[in-house]
Amino acid sequence: MTRLSLENAWVEFPVNLRRGLRSVMSRTGGAIDTERSVVTALREISFELREGDRLGLMGHNGAGKSTMLRLLSGAYPPTRGRITSVGRISTLFNTTPGLNPDGTGRENLYSFGLHMGLSRRKILAKMEEIIDFAELGDYIDLPVRIYSSGMMTRLGFSIATAVEPEILLLDEGLATGDAQFAQKAQKKLNDLIERSSILVIASHSEALLASMCNRCLLLEHGRVVSDGPAQTLLETYRASVIEAAQADDAASLHRAYVLATEMARRGERPPLELEEQGLRYALTIAPDDAGMWQRYVSVLAAQKKPVPPQIETRMILNVLANDPSRTDLTDRLRIILAGNSGELPDELRERAASAVELTGV
Repeated sequence: MTRLSLENAWVEFPVNLRRGLRSVMSRTGGAIDTERSVVTALREISFELREGDRLGLMGHNGAGKSTMLRLLSGAYPPTRGRITSVGRISTLFNTTPGLNPDGTGRENLYSFGLHMGLSRRKILAKMEEIIDFAELGDYIDLPVRIYSSGMMTRLGFSIATAVEPEILLLDEGLATGDAQFAQKAQKKLNDLIERSSILVIASHSEALLASMCNRCLLLEHGRVVSDGPAQTLLETYRASVIEAAQADDAASLHRAYVLATEMARRGERPPLELEEQGLRYALTIAPDDAGMWQRYVSVLAAQKKPVPPQIETRMILNVLANDPSRTDLTDRLRIILAGNSGELPDELRERAASAVELTGV
């Protein structure tokens, strides 16, 4: 019976620290312990997975998701506590898993297959199937160092997904090359997941975790802060992202944008608070997008939040840039300048004054 469990497991990394540095908990990563000269990447982790479990790892960048995957794979031994696994563990953390640049594609396929525990007979039986999937043609017998990045990705992914997994550890952030290969790779990945008895996947994608997982762990600075059904933790995670984004945390603003975009792509309406923070991030990328500014003002108004004069002014200026005939907006700009010009940055006030002057007033 396949099983994977952690009992009060810790992962600590020894580091050289300068004198006078205080023990701290940074915004990302684990705790820095200056007394023992270690960084605690994971602490007090306990859970058990059995056949059929699909576990999602959630959390901010530096929360410990990748470290958790490597702990479960055996790459990082626990510095305290215990890990127990029953079943063959397969990992898919990147698509170029330890390729030897001086070896040919075929040689890399063979050596990596042995590394993953496949027998020579099994490797030979799968060889042509893997080569066909990688679509490398005659390049399979040339050194990997002359491959393009896309060719290396196709080879690495084809090798890494050739195993028959019992326990599959997956980092969702892996790339799969060009669009045509990515479509084929996604189908292969889905088949791999379906064949696995236990899945552990680290991801920022709500959609992915909701569709794949029956349980999630929410990590924060190396600790499990929530453990439960996927949908419940997704809501908790969303609330934490909104809260962090409201405090102008750059990474959380980006996560808010990603979460809101994914929900919209699935045909769901993002919560207004989440959409607000996502739009704040999007406007840093496309500050001249009039439609986005209009939506941002609408989202603020729908929450009955005041619209700051500089936000409204930026929205009006971007709309007028596309449609200078909007006299209603020019009139509104005039009112803002008359009553709130002191709240506008100099550059914005000058642009607004110029826009009003261009109307002939």
